[in-house]
Amino acid sequence: MKIYKVKVNGKVYEVEVEAVDEVKGSVEAPVKKEVKETVSEGKKQIQAPIAGKILDVTVNVGDMVKEGQTVARIEAMKLENEIQSAFDGRVAQILVKTGDDVRNKDVLIILE
Repeated sequence: MKIYKVKVNGKVYEVEVEAVDEVKGSVEAPVKKEVKETVSEGKKQIQAPIAGKILDVTVNVGDMVKEGQTVARIEAMKLENEIQSAFDGRVAQILVKTGDDVRNKDVLIILE
């Protein structure tokens, strides 16, 4: 039995792992999912980086948003994921509400 420390969403957990059958090979870390920005007609869109359920939206229409600021939280596979803005702007429209199911790349918020 081996004990590992795993960091998930900034929290550190200790997990015990028992090897059932060892296989030689390598594991590649998945590419970090980035919030995509789409700019059209002077408006920027914040899209869902993964499918899940909206837990809450932390901004309101008219709020100023800074790059890196958390604008919403999505639950996916029992994990909470903070959605952060990839740019600065003013919230022009919020297209989701708490409890909504979203798919990958659905537009959540429009900034101007």
